[in-house]
Amino acid sequence: MNDGTTTQATATSTLAVSGIMFGIATLVTLAFGYALVADQSRLADAWTWIRELPLMLQIGMWLLLLPWMAALWVWALPLALPVRVILVVAILAAAEYVLFPWKR
Repeated sequence: MNDGTTTQATATSTLAVSGIMFGIATLVTLAFGYALVADQSRLADAWTWIRELPLMLQIGMWLLLLPWMAALWVWALPLALPVRVILVVAILAAAEYVLFPWKR
């Protein structure tokens, strides 16, 4: 039988896991933003490094880090700098919004 205590405990643990994942995602986003501001060649180096990985590892990276991989891919496109910045910020902002655990 499922009582209110079990449901509340499950909701609390789910919120805790969501909060931890949001924290990790925020740290990765901040690291991406730091590389974007401090040294953009790091992003190009990261893209080159990922492209040189075996295909199965590349697929794993895309699945595990989808929003940041998409932002990195956009950054590697031959677009004007303002367009790339806007797209990267939009992708990462959308990811943070989706992963935000306390929205209702």
